Amino acid sequence: MPFKKYSIAILGSTGSIGKTTLKILEQYPNKFKINLISGNSNKVLLEKQIKKFLPRYVIINNLKVFNYFKKIKFKKKILFFNSVYNFNKSNKIKFDKVILGISSIHGLDYAFAFIKFSKKLLIANKETIVCGGNFFLQKAKKLNCEIISIDSEHYCLSSVIKNFNLNQIYKIYLTASGGPFLKKNINQIAKIDVSSALKHPNWKMGKKISIDSATMANKGLEVIEASFLFNLKPEIIKIKIHKESKVHSIIVLKNGLTHLVSHNTSMTIPIKNSLLDFDKVLCKKNFFTKKKQFNFTFDEINLKKFKMLSLAYKALKYGQRACIFYNVINDYLVDLYLNKKIFYYEIYAILNKIINNKKLIPYFKKKVTKLNDIYATINFAKNFAKNQV
Repeated sequence: MPFKKYSIAILGSTGSIGKTTLKILEQYPNKFKINLISGNSNKVLLEKQIKKFLPRYVIINNLKVFNYFKKIKFKKKILFFNSVYNFNKSNKIKFDKVILGISSIHGLDYAFAFIKFSKKLLIANKETIVCGGNFFLQKAKKLNCEIISIDSEHYCLSSVIKNFNLNQIYKIYLTASGGPFLKKNINQIAKIDVSSALKHPNWKMGKKISIDSATMANKGLEVIEASFLFNLKPEIIKIKIHKESKVHSIIVLKNGLTHLVSHNTSMTIPIKNSLLDFDKVLCKKNFFTKKKQFNFTFDEINLKKFKMLSLAYKALKYGQRACIFYNVINDYLVDLYLNKKIFYYEIYAILNKIINNKKLIPYFKKKVTKLNDIYATINFAKNFAKNQV
């Protein structure tokens, strides 16, 4: 009996995560079948991907691009959908693994739709867990969909934390490179230009996440994500500055042992391990096996200048709606900064003013009990932010 290929869907196939995933899957043509991809406005790359992989389904949000593809004849029949909503209405199949590589809040619709269609949902999008919270995780569990974070910090953490009970853990550390402004003081970067903020010293990333790395809002989002994903109390989750970006997660046990998990500065490692089920991966290139000298440095002294972190902890303290506010308003402010409508320092200043708004605290503490609560909070946060700028 021939081996059945694993059915794969890639949400955001033209983005960084999507392209990395496709590159990995190409190495295993007999193991995986790409049955769905989704894209938006990158028409040229999307067309190349469709012709090369011939997926059964393609979701395209951009109406102009969708209409373009509807007129093209391919070697096999391909079903096109102009929204995840329309795909959601007609689809009945279940994919073995779905990679969610759509960045920012835009990935949330796809996450909630595809937990119905996924045996395993591999999430590279922090916002899904931050905004969806326990409601999303519980809904996925009911639908028998396993949620796996392929964010490097959380993937490394998941590879070790499963071996321990929570009561054995003293502290959890996520690491941060410190971004491009680690050695600069707050006054030096208050009105820093966009091009400087985008120059990450270690990782090649998109514009939005590069700014989040510079402000360290990305670590704030990761703290929130880790708290939900692993059922951790916020006070045991800490951050260490680790400028080499080789160690991604650290678990300190109450018995005195400390587990450090590291890999090269490449998303290939967590994605490949998630696709191939961890123990089947052969990775020959590893920084640790090289004979040349290297050093690991860690500190928490420099964390004081990254004030976005403290706001994330405060949001967790208030509840899921505050976490949604943190996520949505940061997105909005980063977009304004990238378009040169606000200064760099205003990203924190405006978000700080909103998260600490005493009139909002009763709203923040209201529980999220249905999907509409999440979207209502997102819309409220967007409208609130617009009135603050």
